[in-house]
Amino acid sequence: MQLEVPADLSLVAWDDSPLSQVVRPALTALSRDIPRYGAQAAQSLLALIGGEHVTGVQAETAKLTPRGSTGVPKDPTGARPPHGPAV
Repeated sequence: MQLEVPADLSLVAWDDSPLSQVVRPALTALSRDIPRYGAQAAQSLLALIGGEHVTGVQAETAKLTPRGSTGVPKDPTGARPPHGPAV
């Protein structure tokens, strides 16, 4: 498709990892507490197995770590804004 990252297309990983930092450009990523997610899922499952009523679980909001794979959006005409990269 001959697209350049981040000039034409921004990329964001669903979950951060060391690999996100070593690829070029470095990959913008969301960070989550995966062990905590697993613990919450296990607790809910055990409660269901035990016959308890389980309601929705509110997980912590993921943290965005901007890196080189995201850039300033173009406007519909293809022009670039005069300001620096988005943070």
